[in-house]
Amino acid sequence: MEIKTGTYSALGKAADELRRLVFIDEQGVPEEEVLDALNLQAVHIVAFDGGKPAATARVWSSGDVWRIGLVAVAKAKRRRHVGESVMRAAIKYIASNGGREILLTAQQEVCGFYEKLDFAPCGEAEVFESGFVLVPMKLCLSP
Repeated sequence: MEIKTGTYSALGKAADELRRLVFIDEQGVPEEEVLDALNLQAVHIVAFDGGKPAATARVWSSGDVWRIGLVAVAKAKRRRHVGESVMRAAIKYIASNGGREILLTAQQEVCGFYEKLDFAPCGEAEVFESGFVLVPMKLCLSP
């Protein structure tokens, strides 16, 4: 497996392919919530297995706070630590760029995945009409 970090122009096609499969096709998330303008500003991390995207995440900063979003893992690669590898690469990227606080919003059913990476819930969960429950989570990095 190879993990790459780069711009949307370099990794967007692979990241979008996987996000379409996971968020739009599997979960029914509206396309405009997945393929948004933030993709152009964010740094993308993609794990490739056999040349195909296996997991992805995007990172961006908002002032002193960094965010990780649109974490997606191919169905066949789940529970194989591919998502964990992408998250560790995202955290490492943020730390190497001076980040000290990372926020994300997790689907309630995968909060345990993020808790294993030392993220902790940090606010009220948001319940959507679609049934999705999103939980804000935070990780504070050591200086």
